[in-house]
Amino acid sequence: YNEITNSLSNEALCKVIKFSRKGKMVEGAYYFDGVLYIDGKEVCKLNEIKLKGMHNVENFLAAFACVNNDVSIESMRKIAISFIGVEHRCEFVREIKGVKYYNDSIASSPTRTLAGLRGFDQKVILIAGGYDKNLPFEILAKEGISKIKALILVGDTKFKIKKVFDDVIKKDKIELPIIIVDTLEEAVIKAKSISLKGDIVTLSPACASFDLFKNFEERGNTFKKLVNTI
Repeated sequence: YNEITNSLSNEALCKVIKFSRKGKMVEGAYYFDGVLYIDGKEVCKLNEIKLKGMHNVENFLAAFACVNNDVSIESMRKIAISFIGVEHRCEFVREIKGVKYYNDSIASSPTRTLAGLRGFDQKVILIAGGYDKNLPFEILAKEGISKIKALILVGDTKFKIKKVFDDVIKKDKIELPIIIVDTLEEAVIKAKSISLKGDIVTLSPACASFDLFKNFEERGNTFKKLVNTI
């Protein structure tokens, strides 16, 4: 597939795969007014997709366009509304009393956490912190604070992250609850205690896992186990 597409011009590629999330198209896949379509036929609604973020909408549209001649709309719909994504990458874990939990343990840098936050259409309860890779957290605080309802910090970097957020809170006069805990289990328990129906809780650490876990997979699996037992 790569060899074929690399040999085509951009114009040729556009003729082979047509998709857009910015408006209606006569042919191809497109997103309009909360619905994903292929050749003008509805595949599914945006709120039925478990994966968050418009980048994932674009991925689905491209996939629909690629397989349109070989796969039924019913099959496209089934995959679109059931696929929960790659493990540990904004992975939907469970809904408990109207609160949805997501595992984004693979987000081991501030920019990756920020990208995850932008995938949600509401403020979230964020669990963050971990091994210090000596990366600056200013970008996460400045650009991500508007996407966070409450911040729960754990791990070696918890006070470092808190200081950066405190600076933004003071400068911009923003209210944001920041909670410090010692373990991931405490973080999950605290998130459950402060969450309300309709809230989203996401583990998106912005740090490596080596302070408390051997890798991000172990961290993510521990989070999922905790969520599934509360």
